[in-house]
Amino acid sequence: MRQTLKLVVCAVLWASSAGAQGAGDSLYMSWCSRCHGADARGTPAASTRLAVPPADLASCAVSSAEPEDLWVDIVSRGGAAYGLSLDMPSYGDAGTPEQIRMVVRYVRSLCREHGWPPGELNFPRPFLVEKAFPENEVVLAGDGPGQRLVYERRVGRRFQIEGELATVIDSLNRPFDGAAVSVKYNLWHSLERLALLSLGLEASPPVGRRTAWELEPYAAAGVERAGFVIQGQIVGICEEGEGFAGASYRLGAGREVGRFVPMVELGWDVPKEGEDALTLYPQVWIRLSKLGHVAASIGAAAPATGTDRRAELIAFLLWDFGDGPLTRGW
Repeated sequence: MRQTLKLVVCAVLWASSAGAQGAGDSLYMSWCSRCHGADARGTPAASTRLAVPPADLASCAVSSAEPEDLWVDIVSRGGAAYGLSLDMPSYGDAGTPEQIRMVVRYVRSLCREHGWPPGELNFPRPFLVEKAFPENEVVLAGDGPGQRLVYERRVGRRFQIEGELATVIDSLNRPFDGAAVSVKYNLWHSLERLALLSLGLEASPPVGRRTAWELEPYAAAGVERAGFVIQGQIVGICEEGEGFAGASYRLGAGREVGRFVPMVELGWDVPKEGEDALTLYPQVWIRLSKLGHVAASIGAAAPATGTDRRAELIAFLLWDFGDGPLTRGW
């Protein structure tokens, strides 16, 4: 009897899921296919004239990069509400919230490749902690006299490659500080648990002011609980000729408040030789564009240990070029 009841429940859940999928398919054909194509590949009907080429909604890179709620809001309010194409109409009056979510879930289900981390895990970028989510971003950052230009490129479902150039403006009159390249792999993610874990490796050659190779293997993770986003990173430091030189432990937490995300990070540097260093990084992440693909952060690096306790300004400006051109989304 119990086994029969389980089978009945499974059958009801499957039928409900299949019904929602079918309803989403029908709504897509009615609302979206004229511009995005019957197969959602971004090929409009022959009679349709558009100012901007429509997105390929069947692309996993497109459908997985942002959270479901953002998709729902764009469909509800239209492209103009997010600085996107005016060709994208609003369907907030044409359909119910349930219907809009159905069509969004149908579109996101068109990604047939498993393993793409969902956009719900694409948490706001902290200043210190490396994000675990693989990204397509250009970041210009500064802390005190130092500046960094970072280029991140997503490769496939889980990989990211990164290049970085660093400069320092001080009395030495040698502004080029160094360069680094790195690779990151998303090892695990769970939409149900709102968590992810990635592993990475950064290599810095002996250029600029750096005199030896340096390798930094790391693990980075993120999780959302009760509206708070917690991100952390553990970094090992290995120097040419010396081997293991120390470790760095980094932890940050923040909560979204409208277009702002106040955060606090803690960095604990533990060298093999010498004194530990503990630093606090209070900061505010700010969404600049309507789409959220251009953002900034400003805060301070405040040493909590050591004799020099002077705080330094920290800031960055980022462009998520995977979400759209720099000139769109405003």
